[in-house]
Amino acid sequence: MLDIYLNPKKSMENLEIKGYFEMFLKYILPFSFFPVLGYLIGFTVLKSNYVSSINQFLDMLKNDPKADKSTIDYMNLILNMLQNNDFNKILIFLLIVWVFETFKPIFLTGLTYFFGKSFGGEDNPMKVFNLVVYAVIPVYISEIIYMINSPLTAIVLFLSSFYMFYIIYIGSEKILKVPSENSKNFQFIVVLIIFYVILSGILGMLQTKLIQMLIG
Repeated sequence: MLDIYLNPKKSMENLEIKGYFEMFLKYILPFSFFPVLGYLIGFTVLKSNYVSSINQFLDMLKNDPKADKSTIDYMNLILNMLQNNDFNKILIFLLIVWVFETFKPIFLTGLTYFFGKSFGGEDNPMKVFNLVVYAVIPVYISEIIYMINSPLTAIVLFLSSFYMFYIIYIGSEKILKVPSENSKNFQFIVVLIIFYVILSGILGMLQTKLIQMLIG
């Protein structure tokens, strides 16, 4: 698997396609716990730093007349949860995060399959699922950075997401057979990124609302 990330162009040519259940059990299930572990460390071992960063963020928002009230309410909810050491709410929060994280490769597979086929790629959802799962793993690992709440978190997540789409871009030609003529594979990845960002924003709002509803 390491060869996929160190030399994706060569490794993609001989990628072994595995079944849905095997990919979920061997890769999605264990790696999707990285973001959960990150939050857990941040909420427990590094709680004082996490609380301090939330307070600083709230102070900044309160001094901004254009700040979104729902964001302030959400951050206050997390702050109160940590200050009260409410482990029941923490566990609910972590469970919601894990559910949405396990859904991430499924959601991205649907987008990649639809647009890949639209741009001339193979009609093979299992190949798409394999490619997406391998591409998502670096993002999962990088999400251990959730243990700290700082600008560094956003930078690390951006870089890992960029690499995820790079893997999909390479695989779109090598595995999905999206033709490179007339830059179709490039057009495919651009459209995929646009829709992924939009729909991820919607899913992020749903996750936030669900957390507020269950632990508020």
